[in-house]
Amino acid sequence: MAAPLVANLICGSPWRNHDYDFARLHLGKVLYDLNGIRTDCWQDFEDGAAIAGADLLVTYTSQIPVTDKASTTLRCWLERGGRWFAMHSSSSLAGNMAMAQILGCQFIDHPPYHEFKVQVMKPEDPLLAGIADFSVSDEMHCVDVVAKNVEVLLQARWGGRGVLGAIHEERDRPLMYRRAIGDAGGGVVYLALGHANRPYDKPRPESADQPDSRGPWGSEPFDTLVRRGIEWAARRKDF
Repeated sequence: MAAPLVANLICGSPWRNHDYDFARLHLGKVLYDLNGIRTDCWQDFEDGAAIAGADLLVTYTSQIPVTDKASTTLRCWLERGGRWFAMHSSSSLAGNMAMAQILGCQFIDHPPYHEFKVQVMKPEDPLLAGIADFSVSDEMHCVDVVAKNVEVLLQARWGGRGVLGAIHEERDRPLMYRRAIGDAGGGVVYLALGHANRPYDKPRPESADQPDSRGPWGSEPFDTLVRRGIEWAARRKDF
């Protein structure tokens, strides 16, 4: 029998501003159901030996401090062929430009939770096979793309006042992309969709409770995108 792959699942935030317990359970189940994958769970990126020794990385994080040593280890691992599937608030990087350059983007703002239409940019791509444009109720994370080699797979159009108070011009916002890092097949797939919260999962303790929400989790095609993102990271299919 072939040795199992090792996955690192980093899920959490010092802000506790999403339902990380739900995301951890769901992502862990997807990894388990793929068979032949052992999953280690972490709160941050600081165990360099774990990062360097794993086969794939899956994250659902927000505002996690990352040391220079940890970001260098992550970049080197990706350049050697590692693959990182990053979700939703993983782009909220506490102003860490080293991590933004690795991920390829950083979070700017988002409009209030609402339903919006998602446009499939590359319907012929195996990651998106059989998925047409769809509508989703979610927290649309708007990001500033800082890498040049970003291949946008999904996008949505939005402009207006974000929850942080700034006014944003109306334009297409990338919601899923893929980018290569190095020459060994490593890289990143980032999926901006996937908000989830309980009433007490909020940006600041003094904020009002929020309506309980699982956003698009448990729906098609979102669950398909999550599964395929993890399959891509595990090199289980020819994406």
